[in-house]
Amino acid sequence: MKKLVSICFALMLLACAAGAANAGTIDNGYPGDTEAQAQMLCDLGLFRGTENGFELEKPMTRAQAAAMLTRFLGAEENALAGEWSHPFADVPEWADPYVGYLYESGLTKGISATIYGAQENVTCGQYCTFLARASRGEDDYNFLIFDYGEQMLADCDAAGFVRGDAVSLSAYLLGQDYTADMDVYGISVAQHLIDRGMFTAEQLKEAAWDVLPRDYQRNGIYGAGYSEDVAISCIIAGVPVVRCADDRIDLTYSSETLNQLYGYIDREDEAYVFFRLDPETLEVTELGRWATGSQMNEVGYAGQTDYFVLTNQDSEMSTLYAASGDGLEPVPGIGAFRMAQSWQGENGCVFQTGDNTFYRLDGEGLAALPVASGGSLHGILDGDLLVMENITPARTVISGWTWDGEPAGSYTVENQYPVPDNLDADSVDYWCSQYAPKMLREQDELAWGTAGLYRAEDGKLVQITNRPVYDCAVDPADGSYVLLTSPADERPGYYGAGIFTLAGTEAVRIAQDGTETVLLTNEPAHGLNFDKITCAEAGEVRVQYTYVMGMADYHSYEYAIENGRLRALIHSPGLGFAGYTEEERAKEQARLDELGVGVNAP
Repeated sequence: MKKLVSICFALMLLACAAGAANAGTIDNGYPGDTEAQAQMLCDLGLFRGTENGFELEKPMTRAQAAAMLTRFLGAEENALAGEWSHPFADVPEWADPYVGYLYESGLTKGISATIYGAQENVTCGQYCTFLARASRGEDDYNFLIFDYGEQMLADCDAAGFVRGDAVSLSAYLLGQDYTADMDVYGISVAQHLIDRGMFTAEQLKEAAWDVLPRDYQRNGIYGAGYSEDVAISCIIAGVPVVRCADDRIDLTYSSETLNQLYGYIDREDEAYVFFRLDPETLEVTELGRWATGSQMNEVGYAGQTDYFVLTNQDSEMSTLYAASGDGLEPVPGIGAFRMAQSWQGENGCVFQTGDNTFYRLDGEGLAALPVASGGSLHGILDGDLLVMENITPARTVISGWTWDGEPAGSYTVENQYPVPDNLDADSVDYWCSQYAPKMLREQDELAWGTAGLYRAEDGKLVQITNRPVYDCAVDPADGSYVLLTSPADERPGYYGAGIFTLAGTEAVRIAQDGTETVLLTNEPAHGLNFDKITCAEAGEVRVQYTYVMGMADYHSYEYAIENGRLRALIHSPGLGFAGYTEEERAKEQARLDELGVGVNAP
């Protein structure tokens, strides 16, 4: 019986057919494509292929999903060894133990009293429900669609949910919290499967090394006996797959931001020692040692060279170093300086010294960067366009500069926020940092803040609007920008856990031709401050408000904008924050309506 089950089960499981590297609608963004993820799951014993490959483009049936769910519960051996029953007449013999085990465990039911729907194709939502039951013992799968949103479900089912989609979701699940058994706290689904004997940490490392994201941590890994572990570890799917033998070494930076992995020892009774760590074995190579109280900080990378500044904490003066391979050498052409900030671009990195002098590090080495003095570099757009801001109480100048230090667009934003009459010289910098127009965030080719919204275009900085912008999203339907804003003479926001967060009170859409459409105003005043705006689907805009009261007490509330009014939603999918119950949502809707900004307001 077991042999028959194994053979038949193999016919339905996943991996990759030739040429199907990204089969399906869902892309979890992991280093390995769908094909690699499917092979990884196969190597871990969670999926198996067929004589035709893994057939990622084909749909998955409810019977196949039942077998998958049993495996992710770590219960396949129990299911195959036991005598289980179910009332369904349409379940194939190979799937009997899986459906029977799940049915008697209360984890699945049929589409009728006697029909399971074994040969019906699973929808994206149904598959997510299966995974939620396997990992959390409940049907709420919001945690699975954190990066996708509700629209993903509709898009996926419209295209047809296929095995490639199941692979992406299953691989994502491995790193999520396992909470179905509250007696075991703080472990991932992958660690749960290891504890159940499905595979080992070494097997996970071998199968997932270039497939799943890797993280390096020194803090303890809680659950499953790892609470005392404080050595640097490589973490894959929440599992420490390799540890550094020397637990005195602290992690400096991960290989996600530099070419290599680095660590250090800084003890009062020892020298400051800097190391390179092999990312796969975490074996260490000493790169240098200095007097206690020294500190090595990242600048960035250019090509295969990583750059650091070694700072003496007494003098606060820094020396620039280049790390390449196993070597670490001072960079000629620059003396001791006070480090201010650094930024990473596609072609190298840029850093600013305390005297507002800028330098570039790229394939040609070190070079002074002749950008405007007196300001600060906010960030780098589109790989190599530098964005500067020069802030005074009266106005802010936002300017673009090429990688070679040539001017590439400049815009002046007058400060309409009231400037205090008694603002003395010592208070200017602090006041400007709080109330003057400034940049808040950059993403790809866009940058925004209370000084407006800007984009990189043909190597230049282009101003889209000088309205204050607290958050921005691009509507995929037409490329228009939807943004949170407020009147220019206001700086709205809210306090949460003692921290003030700037937030918008109004919403505006700006088309590609510059046409502006007001989506939501603050008239009559609604008293709501929003910190996030999204395009849930083509044409539908939502705003969100997240209130943090403490480490374990935070709420996220979301509203859909409909014809200039707000509709309260039950929750924001997948964010992990507490949201409205239906009763709370109805109360909030009534409050919005009373304020005159709700969809039911007269």
